[in-house]
Formats: sequence, C-alpha cells, structure tokens
Amino acid sequence: MDVNQMDDYYNRPPRNPVAYGLLSLVCGIFGVVSFYIFDQPMVAAGLGAVGMVIGGFAINIASHFPLSDKNRPQYMGFAATGIMASVIAFMLGFVNMF
Repeated sequence: MDVNQMDDYYNRPPRNPVAYGLLSLVCGIFGVVSFYIFDQPMVAAGLGAVGMVIGGFAINIASHFPLSDKNRPQYMGFAATGIMASVIAFMLGFVNMF
C-alpha cells in the first residue's frame, strides 16, 4: 500500500460515536417495546442483536477518540447504555422465541 494512502487513512477526523450510540439505544428500546407491547420476540431478538453490534462499534469508536476530548467518558457511557438496552431486548426475545 502506498504511504500517501495510509497517511490519508490515519489523518482523517474521528467519527462521532454519539450517532452510533443513539442508534444502538433506539434498537434496544424498540426491541423491548416490540416484545412487551406487540408480542414479537423474533423482532426483539433481531433488534437486540443489531443494537449490540452497533453499540460495540460505538464503544470502539469512543475508546479510540482523542484523549484531549473531555466528552470521552460520556461517549463511552452512552454507547454502554445502548449495549445494555440491546442485550435486554435480545435476551427477552431469544428466551421467548421458541
């Protein structure tokens, strides 16, 4: 790989983990709501799994965020909240699926 291409890859601005954390939280909340209100355990398990993957990506982005940023702990906490909601939705849906 060319050195100039690597420089472009490493010098790009970091992604904002808030959007990914919010998407993970929304997937977890919709999964729990679909389980309790609409009685759809497969939808809850699916949304929970998607939310866990997105939340893991958000926590990865937040952990590699620049150390000089004061909001880094908030980003990590937000992503962790999304993962927790998604885990709850996945567990509720998977246990009651069959």
